[in-house]
Amino acid sequence: MDARQPTGSAADADPADGQPANTPETDQTIGAEVPVVAPRSRRARILNAVKWAAAAVAVVLLVVGVARQWDEIVVDFARLDARTVTLGVVLTLVALIANMLSWRAMMAATGFRVRPAAASSIFFVGQLGKYIPGGVWSIAAQAELGRAHGLARTGSAVASLASMLVSMVTAALVGIVALLLGSPDGLQTFWWLAVVVVIGLVALTPPVLGRLIAVAMRVLRRPPQEITLTWTGTVMSIVWSVVMWLAYGAQATFVLQAFGADSAVLFPVATGAYAVAWLVGFLVVIAPAGLGPREAVLLLLLGSVTDPTGALALAVISRAFMTLGDVVLAGLGAALAIRHRRHTAAADPVGSVPGSPGTP
Repeated sequence: MDARQPTGSAADADPADGQPANTPETDQTIGAEVPVVAPRSRRARILNAVKWAAAAVAVVLLVVGVARQWDEIVVDFARLDARTVTLGVVLTLVALIANMLSWRAMMAATGFRVRPAAASSIFFVGQLGKYIPGGVWSIAAQAELGRAHGLARTGSAVASLASMLVSMVTAALVGIVALLLGSPDGLQTFWWLAVVVVIGLVALTPPVLGRLIAVAMRVLRRPPQEITLTWTGTVMSIVWSVVMWLAYGAQATFVLQAFGADSAVLFPVATGAYAVAWLVGFLVVIAPAGLGPREAVLLLLLGSVTDPTGALALAVISRAFMTLGDVVLAGLGAALAIRHRRHTAAADPVGSVPGSPGTP
């Protein structure tokens, strides 16, 4: 066990020691300061250097992604009025916060109640990892950041992976339902997709989702462990994930209206297209933050409500909104992390590392 982690807490139980790493019976609130005096090991210093290097890579790739589309961003934003920009930014922030709350609910489902400030610090800073190609860097980042708040890497990684699976399945379900409702004869023609919706809902039940996470952990070559999820936490994670997609759909609707889209089914089609585009972009792991595949899917799925110009403009503008939101909320998370470190340093003047904190 790393010397900086708390001892005897549920967050650090290890299956190799004969204790479950993830059981609701060991439910605890991550928030109270419990300093543990421990020297900073050479391994800890190396890991810290790696964290900073990964953060730098994520920021560089984020800047490169914006720079590559800068001309398109300037041209497309020039066609937006202040109302559309304001609503777009606000709805994007709502979606990103809902995503954090989905992750936090999944943490509760695995047995750990993380306070909002701590959850914001871990989740929003860790989300910068999605700008690194590979698809799982945000999980690794959140697992590492969680250690400063008394969470073992494995426990945090399980919750992050579960939250990501919830986002993927709800994206598929929201996409299917929205696109079916958005088509005049969608239900008659594509009725068989109802079977996919049922399968998706079954996959989100705690027993099935727990098994899917266990399989994913084996694929990632992580130690096997018994995973138990509570129904309440899992359902709330799903609810917040759906809220996220609805907020993104509303954002897409306002942007498309600014480019001339005027259809009675604009909202459901825009919501479904956005969710499916995100899912495809996520699955194409070589694309940082889904750059490229998302645009192609939006062009394909939005053809019934807007022209290619509007679809491409949405791809560029929504990416700019999301990048801005990620930066703003990551800055907030970083500020909370600094506040947390100062708080624990003041509580422990000899320089110990916190064991099970969070921000009050």
